[in-house]
Amino acid sequence: SPSVSCRCSLCADARDSIAKVAYGRIFGWIVCKINELLAENVDPEVELREIGILDIFGFENFAVNRFEQLCINLANEQLQHFFNHHIFQLEQAAYKEEELPWDTITFNNNEPVLNLLLAKPLGLLSLLDEQSAFPQATDKTFVDKLNSSFKGNLHFQPGRAHVLGFSIVHYAGKVQYTAVGFLERNRDTLPANVSRLFINSITPLLSVLFTGNSHCGVLHAGLWQCFGFLDCWIFLCPHQHSLMMLMERMYSANPHFVRCIKPNSQKKPGVVDSQVVLQQLQYNGLLETIRIRRDGFSWRPSFEEFAER
Repeated sequence: SPSVSCRCSLCADARDSIAKVAYGRIFGWIVCKINELLAENVDPEVELREIGILDIFGFENFAVNRFEQLCINLANEQLQHFFNHHIFQLEQAAYKEEELPWDTITFNNNEPVLNLLLAKPLGLLSLLDEQSAFPQATDKTFVDKLNSSFKGNLHFQPGRAHVLGFSIVHYAGKVQYTAVGFLERNRDTLPANVSRLFINSITPLLSVLFTGNSHCGVLHAGLWQCFGFLDCWIFLCPHQHSLMMLMERMYSANPHFVRCIKPNSQKKPGVVDSQVVLQQLQYNGLLETIRIRRDGFSWRPSFEEFAER
């Protein structure tokens, strides 16, 4: 009956919430404990010199792409923009400032895609948050809102036929997203009785993680999902916050890039599909990177170094 089906759905949602939240908090607790052990003898007054290694999960386009894939691909859009900023914009700005003879190298700027996703108040994620705040809203009303808001946008395409979804033309190509479950996964509410269940757990660790504001337990799951560390549902606000923190840290660092290329789409050893490789070189901006490295100035000594030589 419909009532039984509804109860089953609620039970499944509660089960998934329990698994996800417990996994996420324990993961955060483990990371904090590792950091405490590694930094045990570090003087908090001494400035740390760090080398950070970011190994991202990679751009994804499956037969069915859901909310999680949108979050992963958003992270990759941000990182591609960061790559463009350092390799092309800052590099060529330095040549212009020095008044060197230079022919500007154009590149595929993905800012319009980021604006489509992140602009406020009319970006896709802002509209998703808006719809998530309405109890009467559905995945269909969300898609209808997107279709009306982004009509004519070159990076947005409405879903085909009777498919409840939409497509985003990312820097790496078009991805069709299935909108079913977007609102529920974005809301990602944990019932109060489930929280009480954790607090009163006979497992000491779970009780500690859910009692008060346990800093070590609340490590934003969205960030780890982006980079392939955590196989569970994620929610948008922590995801965006984690991504923002990551980008702030990266923009303050001195980055070096290693771009990995997939030799084929079938994940087979010893097979190189030249078309697949070329496509990646093109959308990653590596052909333009090669050109700017070839034509640019790779060694930049200070005046003192130059005079001494």
